[in-house]
Amino acid sequence: MPGALAQSPSSVVTNSPSPMTSLPERFETRICKLYGQAGQNWLTTLPALRDSLVKRWSLQDTQPAERLSYNYLEFALSPEYGPVVLKIGYPNPELLTEIKALQEYQGIECAVNLLECDIEQGALLLERILPGHNLTSMTEDQEATRIAAESMVALRQSPPAGNDFPTMEKWCQGFIRYNTNFRGRGDPLPETLFDKAFGLVRDLLESSQNQYLLHGDLHHSNLLFREDGCWVVIDPKGVIGEFACEVGPYLFNPIPDLIHQPNLVEILTRRLQILEEITGLDRSRLAGWSFCRTILSAIWSLEEGDDHLSYWVEIAETIDQIVK
Repeated sequence: MPGALAQSPSSVVTNSPSPMTSLPERFETRICKLYGQAGQNWLTTLPALRDSLVKRWSLQDTQPAERLSYNYLEFALSPEYGPVVLKIGYPNPELLTEIKALQEYQGIECAVNLLECDIEQGALLLERILPGHNLTSMTEDQEATRIAAESMVALRQSPPAGNDFPTMEKWCQGFIRYNTNFRGRGDPLPETLFDKAFGLVRDLLESSQNQYLLHGDLHHSNLLFREDGCWVVIDPKGVIGEFACEVGPYLFNPIPDLIHQPNLVEILTRRLQILEEITGLDRSRLAGWSFCRTILSAIWSLEEGDDHLSYWVEIAETIDQIVK
């Protein structure tokens, strides 16, 4: 969700709360594709739900975000909190773990503040990050990588007691689904690439040691600049895994611009060097998990019917060159 909390204050229309505007067709199509009739029912009830939350949290000067991906977003002013973002999603396990991860991150300077939430309704009221430009605005890739790595370290913490976050092992069941649903039925991924990732991910999972609560999707668009000089992390997935799992999404972003860089191997190698230096983790393990997470992203892309498969294949082939 690039720049989800980052719309500039000058673009906000100051008026009293207004009815929800029509939803983008692409957003509605995605929700229906993901959740079927239940998703269509949710879209039908969304305007009333949004109105009730605006009233409940006394929101003013409301303005919907221009781009929506998986959740409804609206910028507003709160008499209690100031500039905020209202986020409403179809209630699903991933949204629940996002809320729980944000609750675990409370008090960490580089994590966005969760101000209010309603888990049953799939609703969050979040601190709005201003001016809010994301890490893609930084032209110096090495400095951007340092910022991302330091944010990963700042968020790192042991799994909470009695947690019910998904595990990286559960996420990696995507490899098994691909083997069942796609192998021998067109084989959309290069066979040798998938087989290498499938074997490697099993080795990595078997040799995993210390486990942490991970953001799970920490990349350029999920790091926003706040006016106090801090880079703030948004949109955690919330997953339990070894710390080396965290770097993959940063390594293969930003999408789709990264793939057009003429010196891609050099860029990724330099990123891994910086990530190794700041996280203190072994570079080969960072590269191995990044390779596997790229293939996993390709699998998820296939399952959602997205058209980014060629991107994932090219990135995976590039990372494969530097996996030791």
